[in-house]
Amino acid sequence: MKKLFLLFMVLGITPALAESKAVFDPTGLWLTQNKRAVIAIKSCGDALCGNIHWIIEGGMQSDTKNPEESLRGQPICGLQIVQGLTQTRSDSNNYEGGHIYKADEGDIYNASLKMKAQDVLTVRGYIGVSLFGKSQKWTRVSAKDYPKCKAR
Repeated sequence: MKKLFLLFMVLGITPALAESKAVFDPTGLWLTQNKRAVIAIKSCGDALCGNIHWIIEGGMQSDTKNPEESLRGQPICGLQIVQGLTQTRSDSNNYEGGHIYKADEGDIYNASLKMKAQDVLTVRGYIGVSLFGKSQKWTRVSAKDYPKCKAR
């Protein structure tokens, strides 16, 4: 009887162990945590990149603090602020090795993305090692609710 019970326990646990972890798609439109911009994340070759898709009314209109002087004054609308993120081998919902540009400060940080659910993205910007950084939660949104901005 004990052997039969043990067999049922093993059979009951085995399917749970065999279940694969859900893999989420990071491409799409993402509202930043402060709700001032929407970033369009897409595939750029073998990596992910992201451009400003929508910006709050009255928000920054031009990139005045870019560390590269020749790029100062370019429109914020459409500006690429995320680049070079590649999927990690250990977890299909994690992306690392990229950069994120914080236009209001003119700073470029190392970046990583983690997806915990299909509509929630954690973005981390950091200097050197991830321990020295800050995370934000971005939420997936619809283009009908956040129409594409127009460069001025």
